[in-house]
Amino acid sequence: MRSVLWFLVAATLAVSCSTTPPRLKRAPQPGDADYPTEARSDRHTEKVALVRSGHYELAMIGDSITHSVGEMPGSIYDPLKAVWNRYYAPRKAINLGYSGYRTENILWNLQHGELDFQESPKVAVILLGTNNTDDRNFKTVHTPEQVLDGTRAIVELIRHRHPTTKILILRIFPRGGDWQPGFAARVFHGSDRCLETVRQAGLLTRNLADGKQVFWLDVNSVFLRPDGSINTDLMPDLLHPNLTGADAWAQAIVPTIDRLLRDSTASK
Repeated sequence: MRSVLWFLVAATLAVSCSTTPPRLKRAPQPGDADYPTEARSDRHTEKVALVRSGHYELAMIGDSITHSVGEMPGSIYDPLKAVWNRYYAPRKAINLGYSGYRTENILWNLQHGELDFQESPKVAVILLGTNNTDDRNFKTVHTPEQVLDGTRAIVELIRHRHPTTKILILRIFPRGGDWQPGFAARVFHGSDRCLETVRQAGLLTRNLADGKQVFWLDVNSVFLRPDGSINTDLMPDLLHPNLTGADAWAQAIVPTIDRLLRDSTASK
C-alpha cells in the first residue's frame, strides 16, 4: 500500500513539474507597436467628421503609401488622384492613410473616431508597418513580432467594432536598400536591418488571416525586378509608388476587393 502511495505522489509531482503554465502576453507599454499613441493632426479631425457623416463601403487604412494615393499634398503626388478616382472612389472608399504614421498611431486614430461609421464598411484594406521598421527616421524601431502585434491589435479592433467588415491585409511593400540608386528628389534608402524586418514582418502578418473575415494578399512582386531589386519605374524613391506604380498596385488588389465586396453583400 505504501509503495502505491509513493507511486501516486511521484506521478503527481512529475506532472506538476512537467506542466508549464501558458505564458501570458504582457499589457502593451508606451513605445510598443500595439500601444495606442496619439500623433495630432488636422487630417484626423477631418476624417472623423467624414466617417461619422458619410457612407463608405471601402476603408483604405495605412501610412503615407495609402495617403499618397489621391490625398498627399505636393506636385509629386497630385497625379495619383487619377488612380483614386478610377479605382477607389467608384467603390465608395475613404482614404485613412497618414504620412509618417506607425501601427500605434493608426491604432489610436481608429480608437478615437475613425471607426465611427454609421454603417459598417464592407471591406477594410490595411497596409502598414513599414515606418515601425525605419531606423533612419525613427528613434524606436520594432521587431517583426512587434509589428505583428501592432497589426493584430488593429485587426482585432476592426473586428470588434465592425464584425461584418471583411479585412484585407496587404503584405508590407518592399523597400530599397543603400546599394540601390533611387530617382526622386528624396530617396528613402533602408538599412539592411530595416529591409529584413520588413520582409519578416510582412510574412508574419499572414498568420492573422482566417480566410473567413480576415484575408492576406502579397502583391510585392508588382514592385520588384527579376533580381529582387525595386523597380524604380514604379517606385522611384524606393518606398512610394508613383502614378504607374499606384495604378499597378490597384490593378493587383481590386479583383480581391471586388470579391470581398460581393461576398459581404451576399452575406447580408
